[in-house]
Amino acid sequence: MKTIGFFVNTSKKKALGVVPSTVTWLREKGIESLIADDEADAVGIPKIGCNRDTIVGRSDLILVLGGDGTLLNAVHTSGIEDVPILAVNIGHLGFLTDVSLDELYLALERVLEGNYEIDTRMMLEARLHSFNNQSGVESYFALNDVVVRHNTRLIELETQIDGEPFITYNADGLIMATPSGSTSYSLSSGGAIVEPHLDAILLTPISPHSLTVRPFIAHGDSEITVTVRSDYGDVNLLVDGARTMLLVSPGASIRICRADKKIQLIRSQRRSYHEVLRTKLMLGEGIRRSK
Repeated sequence: MKTIGFFVNTSKKKALGVVPSTVTWLREKGIESLIADDEADAVGIPKIGCNRDTIVGRSDLILVLGGDGTLLNAVHTSGIEDVPILAVNIGHLGFLTDVSLDELYLALERVLEGNYEIDTRMMLEARLHSFNNQSGVESYFALNDVVVRHNTRLIELETQIDGEPFITYNADGLIMATPSGSTSYSLSSGGAIVEPHLDAILLTPISPHSLTVRPFIAHGDSEITVTVRSDYGDVNLLVDGARTMLLVSPGASIRICRADKKIQLIRSQRRSYHEVLRTKLMLGEGIRRSK
């Protein structure tokens, strides 16, 4: 390993403080560090004429310093699926960034020794088909979720799974999530927690206007088609939160399927995913206290 690229959340003081020492530590081991010019300014490191696309193309590893949101921003960089990511949480542990700051150098040592495991995470591909088909078809990729919603009123969303009619939702919106995204917006809307290595696509309605509508987990091979049937204006299509936001006209369809590319995360060797769940969500706390 010769080059490590940095993606830094410059709003976190701890992240800014650890970058210079980490760059020095890597230099002493013969490793080149690459940091985008705007982030280099923030941490007080000389600019070298790099942006994030350049960094991904030249790096053997991407070091993300921030939190789950910082990682979600990073995975929308072109080509990052080809590079392993070591995501370090600056603050509380995240579901995606489960390596803590005090593990940073130990984790880097293990990476340089080749003593690490890659945890691959599936992504979703969303293809927007306009009603008049004049704008063509574009693809968008999500690590967590694709959401169709309206900000102020119920909308009607007709869904199909593999071409077969499924549910017509009358709701504030619909979340289509990966297993990685099951602990995000989907969970807050009543969706299930799903092991991140399972091959699945979650459909979670947002405030459905019917007691018979429930969250559903489809197989990862499924193609989900969502058609906007409400005719009173555009609705929002959100990819991984507001990282991509589009307006979808009545009659348009969104097709969601498993993407061909996956994200490569280097996991913490100190804790498991289940431990992170117990810590973050306090699973079973009330049961243990009542005994």
